[in-house]
Amino acid sequence: MTINISRFVFIFFLTICITVTTAMGITVKVSTSNGAETSSSSQSYDLDRSTWLKQDINLDSGKISSHLQAEGGGKNRLTQSLSGSSYALTSNVDSQGTFCVSSDSSASGQAASFSQHVAGAGSLSLNLQGTQDGATAGQEASVTDGVLSSSQSLYAGKDQGAFACQSTNMEGQGGKMVSVALGKKNVMLAESSFSGQGSMKANLASAASDGAFSRGFAVIDDVLVLSDDYFNAVSEGGEDLMMGMSGLRMLGDGSGIGSFDVSVLNLGLNDAKGAAKVSTTSKTATAVTGGSYSSYKLTGYRWNVLDPKVQLYLNPTGTPTGLTAASSQSAIAAAANTWDDAVAGNIFADGTTVIVDSKKVVDAPFSKTPKRDGYNVNGWKKFGNSFIALNRWWTNGVKVDGYYSLIESDTWYNLDYQWTTSLATAQSTGKLDLQSVALHELGHCIGMGDIYSSTYGGSLPPTDPRTKDLEQVMNLYNGPQRTLGNGDKTGAQILYGKV
Repeated sequence: MTINISRFVFIFFLTICITVTTAMGITVKVSTSNGAETSSSSQSYDLDRSTWLKQDINLDSGKISSHLQAEGGGKNRLTQSLSGSSYALTSNVDSQGTFCVSSDSSASGQAASFSQHVAGAGSLSLNLQGTQDGATAGQEASVTDGVLSSSQSLYAGKDQGAFACQSTNMEGQGGKMVSVALGKKNVMLAESSFSGQGSMKANLASAASDGAFSRGFAVIDDVLVLSDDYFNAVSEGGEDLMMGMSGLRMLGDGSGIGSFDVSVLNLGLNDAKGAAKVSTTSKTATAVTGGSYSSYKLTGYRWNVLDPKVQLYLNPTGTPTGLTAASSQSAIAAAANTWDDAVAGNIFADGTTVIVDSKKVVDAPFSKTPKRDGYNVNGWKKFGNSFIALNRWWTNGVKVDGYYSLIESDTWYNLDYQWTTSLATAQSTGKLDLQSVALHELGHCIGMGDIYSSTYGGSLPPTDPRTKDLEQVMNLYNGPQRTLGNGDKTGAQILYGKV
């Protein structure tokens, strides 16, 4: 069903009230003008038979206001758009499960605002984006097999740019939140995601006009993983910087191990254009030893020199009981050499791949003042029972052949868990195998990403067989694994050359 309405100067009031008995699509388009200004509104709804929707639209002289309420179950998609002389606002809600939406919007020829409250159970994704004279601000949130509650708002106005914010809470098998701002001079992007049963909450804001700005925080499993300090760290001095952190999580219900990813970037607009964050090959998974050759994800950054020979350091402070600095050094070096053996170049330093040095700084992983000193340090820290290990990377925003240049990568191993360097002990006792965990974390160090469903922040849809390919080191950790899968090797060889 499609409704098109245009009105000039005088007032028009329209109420749409629909209770769906069969699945249907609805399109409503309205516009109004006072001669000098024109504003338009467009709504598109694909509704399940269990869903009801009511919308009031008020057209005045060059102005539009609207209130919408919807509730239902099954598969639903709601899209609302506003536009004027130099702006465009869009909201998308996709739901598979139960949901409830309430939204309000107003628009004139010069400015518009939009706010919504969404709650649901099942799989739910929200996308809010506003553009004003080429400046863009947006917010995204999604959860898989869980629950989500979010309040979001959006504004765009002449000579004021675009602004977007969200306050979101979620719990489920996976989730993701994104805050983006694209100004005329730079772009800022923040992402936070988790896989495996967990929770995440965030307050995020983004604004763009001549410059782009983002602020806020995100918490995963009650641990602060993103804060204003991180935004400040990549914005200081006006230089192009990207910082990210990935890690393994111990699931709170004891069912296994999941992962998380956080990244923040601040780049000049010319550097940011054309950045392809994810690169994958065919979706067909081949059942062979070592898993599928297509089971990999590239993050869009790497060490952009021939034979980078990255020097790793180990600060032995706090080495767990039963391990020594020497045994830890050997385990991490073996993991590094495993990646080296898969590629043509030398990713990591020859000879002493890992240097033990207690003077090399390894700051707290969630420090309010994250340190960037040019050394790639591995170390031991206590940081609660949510995360097993973490890797934080930095790039300088310089892109070579489509990849941002890494300049530093640090790795932490959690002292709140029991560790071993003996494969037999790890297999028989459940202690964490340092070499296996280091192999995964050093994958992040060289530009490899975790592979799992796109609804968890990865690059693949939930139905893609690669998400279940646990023969890859870069998938979820399910026990000791000291060898690379076929997909791990393929990704590394794309980055650093085939043997």
